Amino acid sequence: MGDRVTFQVAADSPQTLLVRSFLAPISDVFDAWTNGENLRQWYGPHVTRIVECFMDIEEGGPYRITMETPDGVKYPLFGTVHNAHRPFHVELRMDLSEHPEEFVRQFRPKGSPLEDVPIEWYCEITFRQMDERTVVSLLTTYPIVEDRDVMIAMGGDEGWNESFERLDSLLAFRK
Repeated sequence: MGDRVTFQVAADSPQTLLVRSFLAPISDVFDAWTNGENLRQWYGPHVTRIVECFMDIEEGGPYRITMETPDGVKYPLFGTVHNAHRPFHVELRMDLSEHPEEFVRQFRPKGSPLEDVPIEWYCEITFRQMDERTVVSLLTTYPIVEDRDVMIAMGGDEGWNESFERLDSLLAFRK
């Protein structure tokens, strides 16, 4: 199993970085991140389930992932794939505009100067083989530093840790 991770940040940068290793070959880890059926099995915090998941890993291909909480609230995210280089690198534009109003208002309070700033993030995921492990680096670039700060305050790294625990289990099952 891998270590727990926290967001790494630079003071004035609108980015977060997570780095985590997995005891599996790079091809398996890349496939777990980019194949919709595999992604469905591990993505999201423990309390959520994935009710919709597809990804066209080709350059410019669409993807959509919808998480659902036990009380039926859905959190869809969608976008396009950019710069996909199997099995080393993939970049995604991530749109969270269809998330519930309560979530959106944490980032874009009504009446604030930020209200009309799109909630679109750009994720770069890099995969690197190191002996028996694959190291994954997830760099997320937000349109503004405030988005980064809200994500940190709401415990976004804990959601990723829960996802990564599930990914560890999926990868161990594949052995």
